[in-house]
Amino acid sequence: MDNIALEIIDEHVEEGFVIDDDAKAEWALRKIAEERAETQRYINVCQTMINEYQAKIQKAQGELNNSTSYLKSLLAQYFETVPKQKTKTQETYKLPSGALKKKYLAPEFVRDDEKLLAWLKERNMASYIKVKESPDWAGLKKNVHVSGECVADENGEIIDGVKAVERPPVFEVEV
Repeated sequence: MDNIALEIIDEHVEEGFVIDDDAKAEWALRKIAEERAETQRYINVCQTMINEYQAKIQKAQGELNNSTSYLKSLLAQYFETVPKQKTKTQETYKLPSGALKKKYLAPEFVRDDEKLLAWLKERNMASYIKVKESPDWAGLKKNVHVSGECVADENGEIIDGVKAVERPPVFEVEV
């Protein structure tokens, strides 16, 4: 089909255009491909702009960190010279425009769960071992029979907790 025919079809799409032969179906597939390509071009432009703005945000955050780090270091030195409110987890010095705080963080635990599990098992510390039960649906599914919404095992017994929901077929166009 030549471009003139495509323009005529394009003009009549809203006027009840019907695909009733291979040429029109081929035109529709090419039209879908064109629209996908245009949309992808638009998305690519937007993604480029997003990347540029993210780079600008990172640059601004870096500049902020650089411009305030010197003042923060001076405040930390000053903090060490003043009387502070102390709690178990932090020290605080309040000022009218804000507060200076030193927080004492809990230790970070780096675990090897396999070794820890073996250690717990050796000492019969089962109360500290989690056991997670879950159905093996992939295995069970191989042996079920469906009748309407009912799902039954190989013996015909209806399985509690499972129902089949019919789904309509899906039409796909590959371009």
